[in-house]
Amino acid sequence: MQRVILVLFTLFFVVFCNAQESEYVQDFSHNINAKLGIDTKSFSYKITNSVTNEKFDLKPNESVRLAASVHYRFIGLTVGFSPNFLNNNEDEKLKGESDINSIQLRLFIKRFIQEFEYNKIQGFYVENTADFDANWIKNTDPYIQLKNLTIKRFGGKTSFVWNKNFSFKALLMQNQKQLKSAGSFVPSMSYYYSELNNPKNEFISLGESNIDLNVTAGYIHNFVFGSEQNYFASLGLSYGFGVKFAKNKIEDTSGVFQEKKETYTNSIFEGRLNLGYNSNKIFTGVQFNINGVSYNKDQETNVEDSNSYLQLYLGYRFGAPKVIERLFDKIHKQ
Repeated sequence: MQRVILVLFTLFFVVFCNAQESEYVQDFSHNINAKLGIDTKSFSYKITNSVTNEKFDLKPNESVRLAASVHYRFIGLTVGFSPNFLNNNEDEKLKGESDINSIQLRLFIKRFIQEFEYNKIQGFYVENTADFDANWIKNTDPYIQLKNLTIKRFGGKTSFVWNKNFSFKALLMQNQKQLKSAGSFVPSMSYYYSELNNPKNEFISLGESNIDLNVTAGYIHNFVFGSEQNYFASLGLSYGFGVKFAKNKIEDTSGVFQEKKETYTNSIFEGRLNLGYNSNKIFTGVQFNINGVSYNKDQETNVEDSNSYLQLYLGYRFGAPKVIERLFDKIHKQ
């Protein structure tokens, strides 16, 4: 059975950061923000060997996920799950089962945004199965499946919002509202450790561990519309480069695993699009993110990995009960 679990904790410490309130930004952090969303995240790993000209397009069997979020003051929680009624069990017969697990932590400290995340994906299929089996029939025959192929990834990202009149929280958490159109240059630095492992004798045998250090720079702009500034559209693009320190295990033609250590450069692309409605009580919208990384290995193998994220959400803001207000006031004073 396909399983997708996401737990997201969001903290922005009031001891470091006063609520951002100006003619450009309205703050709602003293209200309880409740949000329900439906989303899907797509992963793709493309491996090309330029010597043999073999191409492997690896994907997990993804699912649609429900996510419920609650944010209040300096803490937030999101819990996601994949109900069976939203997903097609027949799909598993063709593509196999995948387990996708994520934990994320996000901190807001003045204009700095600190993110940490852990992802684990197990179970992939080869989307270009037809390249390896001439008799394969799409939507009838099962794809080549790598049930034990596992990718683990842990790391973080530090970003700085250059323009204080631009609200990133209005896009990420919806606990603020952009009152006037504004944009900002947003430089970021990311650092990740990842492991990819596939047992021997499962179509392709490989294993690797990587350390990625990347720097990106981009621009995000919030456009505000309507007589009460309730409608918004946001567009962001960024590009960067980095370095990858890799340790690879690859099976040679004699069936023996060879280990190599390599260092090579990355190119990174990120894009985001947000459209929605954000009033004092009700907020709703659609969010789309895409990012990709490409790098060369020994001038023989080119690897691309990319993922995209799409969410539709609906939320409501309401005043916190007095007992919760008093509790958080005590925490703030301490």
